[in-house]
Amino acid sequence: MAVKKLNIPSQVSGVLKTIESEGCRAYIVGQCVSELLRGGTPMDYDIITIADFEEMQYIFRDTRIVSRDRRMSSVMVSVLGMVIQVSSYKSGIENGTAVYTDNYLFDLAGRDFSVNAIAYHPRRGFKDPFDGMECINGDTITLKAIGEYPVKLWKENDLDENELTLKLEPQSCFVTNPANILNALIFLGGENYTIDKVTADAVNRNAELLKTLPPDELLSLFTKLLLTRNISKVMTEFTDVFLTVVPELRKCTEFEPKTGGCSLWEHIARSVEFSPPYADMRYAMLFHNSGKPDCYSEDGTAEYYYGHAERGRILAGLFFDNFKAEKRLRDSTDFLIEHHDTVIRDDRAYLKQLLSDFEADELKRLIKLRTADDMAMPLVHDGKIAEYRRAVQTLDDIIASGECYRMSQLAVKENDLIRRGFASNSRQAQQIMKYLFDAVLQQPKLNSAPVLLELVKKAIRK
Repeated sequence: MAVKKLNIPSQVSGVLKTIESEGCRAYIVGQCVSELLRGGTPMDYDIITIADFEEMQYIFRDTRIVSRDRRMSSVMVSVLGMVIQVSSYKSGIENGTAVYTDNYLFDLAGRDFSVNAIAYHPRRGFKDPFDGMECINGDTITLKAIGEYPVKLWKENDLDENELTLKLEPQSCFVTNPANILNALIFLGGENYTIDKVTADAVNRNAELLKTLPPDELLSLFTKLLLTRNISKVMTEFTDVFLTVVPELRKCTEFEPKTGGCSLWEHIARSVEFSPPYADMRYAMLFHNSGKPDCYSEDGTAEYYYGHAERGRILAGLFFDNFKAEKRLRDSTDFLIEHHDTVIRDDRAYLKQLLSDFEADELKRLIKLRTADDMAMPLVHDGKIAEYRRAVQTLDDIIASGECYRMSQLAVKENDLIRRGFASNSRQAQQIMKYLFDAVLQQPKLNSAPVLLELVKKAIRK
C-alpha cells in the first residue's frame, strides 16, 4: 500500500502538539488509522504516548479531561466537541492493570490484528512493524492475528531516533485475550473483512479458550456477533467456535434431514441473518428450530417435528441460564420462539383475530420472523414474502382506522346483554359477545350499540 499523508482533524493534531510541547512522543493508533487509510471517517480517535498517567494529568492541565482511568493509564480529553482517548504505552495488562512501557513497539505488539497495530504521526509518518498496511486492499481488510506469524526485525522506518533495534516474539493475541477470538468473527461478520487462513486456523484452534472469559463478557460479545450483517457466513465457516459458546445447538449441526433443500444448520444461519438485528429476534431465530432433531419423526411420505417449538424454548432457556441473561431478553426470546410458527395471512378479519391475542408490535415482530424463516429457504416464495409485507401494511391500517379488533372494543358489554334480558347469565352473555365479535370482524361498521342489539334480537327470533 502506497504511503500517504492522512487527513487528521485539527482537534487530534492539537492534542498531539499539546503532548509534544511537554517533550513526550505520541502516535495516533488503532482502528481510526485503518479507517483513514480506507478513506473513511473515524468515529473515535486513539492516541498513545510515552507519558505515564501522572504526566498526562500535568500535560492536560489546561484541557478538559472527561474521564480518567488510572488502572489503564488512560484519559479522555474533550477538544472543540471531539472526545479523544489518550493512553500511555503499555506492554500488556496484568490483573486488570496496564503495564507501562517506554517503547511504543511493545504497545503495538500487544494489540489484536495487524491492521489495528499501525501507528501514525503527521511528521514521522507510519510505523507499521506488523505489515498492517498490506492487509488493506481498497475497502477490504484482511485480518491477521498478531502473534500467529513469524516476527521480522523491525524495518528502519519503524524505529524512532536513538531507539535500539528490537526482536520481539509476542504471544498470540487469542491466547493473551480470548475475547479476540470473537472480535475476529465480529469483524468478519461486518462489511468488507476477510480473514487470513493462518488466523482462521488459530481462531478454530483456540476456541476452547472462550470458556475462560467471564460469562457476562462472553454473552455480550456473542450477542454483538449475532447482530452482525454477515452472521450466516460466520456460523457456517466457524461452526465449532459457535458451538463452544452454544453447545445446545450441536445436534442441529449434525442433523441430516433437509429443511427445504438445505441442512438444518444452514437454514438456522440464514434465518438469523435475515431477521432484524435485535438481540431477542436473532436469538429467537437461533433457537426456533433447535428442537427439531429431538422431535423428528416420519412416516415414509413426510417429516414431522411435533413439539419442536417447545423444545427450542427449553434449549434457549438452558443457554440463558448458563449465562445468567437478563430477564427481559429471556422472556422476549421465549415468546418469539413459542409463537414463531403463527400462520400469517393478508386477510383483514383474520389479522384482527390475531390482534385480539397479540399486541400490534408483537404481531409485527412475529411477521418479521416468519419473513426471515421463509427467506432462509433455498427456494423463496416471493408471493408469500410479498403477502407478509402487505399484512404489515394492513395491520397499520387497522390500527389507524380505529376498527374493533378486540372483544373489549365492542360497543355493547356483557352487562348490557344481561340487563336487557338477552342473556340470563355470564356464560350466555359471553357466547353472544363471541357471535357479535365475529360479525364485527367481518363488517367493522356494525360496531354500534343499536346495530349490535338489533343483531341479537334477530338471532334470538331465529
